[in-house]
Parts: sequence; structure tokens; C-alpha cells
Amino acid sequence: MPTTLKTTQKTHRLTLSGEIGYSETAQLWEAIQHIAQHPKDTTLEWSNLNRIHFAGVQMLIALRKTLEDHGCTLQCLEPSPDLYQQLRTFGVWHALVQP
Repeated sequence: MPTTLKTTQKTHRLTLSGEIGYSETAQLWEAIQHIAQHPKDTTLEWSNLNRIHFAGVQMLIALRKTLEDHGCTLQCLEPSPDLYQQLRTFGVWHALVQP
């Protein structure tokens, strides 16, 4: 399961692992919709994520914006080296991890 969401009273923790291709974006979308409907500070754990489809990146950028609109944060933990390189190559690293 590449997408796991854990929720406490104060926070969400979204864990992504493996690869999130186009077929896995539906599961990611469900988790993001839940977070957007119940905005809280959210931690993105993606140290075990190797690749993500551009649709998934767009969803994460939208999640950051939605959380910021509600006064919440999206804290991105350190990604895997492969994922970091992918995000830098396509120029979305700063859009995703910096408000």
C-alpha cells in the first residue's frame, strides 16, 4: 500500500512509499481529500517513496495550499534520494516543500 494516512486529534501523518504511478493516485487523492476536509498540521513522510506521477505532485502542491489557507502546515520530511532528484529535475521541489 503506497499511501497511508494516520490521524490524531492534532495532526495528520501521510506516508508514501514505493511508487505512486497514475493507477495509485486515486488512493492518494482519497487521503488528501480527507485531510482537506479535516485540516490539521500534516507531516509528509516519503523517505521510502522512489517515484511519483506528476498528478500526485500536483495533488501534494494543492494540499499544501489548502492547508495554508486554513492556517495549517505541511511539513515534508526528507525524501528518498531518488525522489529528491526526480523533483529537482522537473523543477517542482521548491513549489512542493517551500511555502
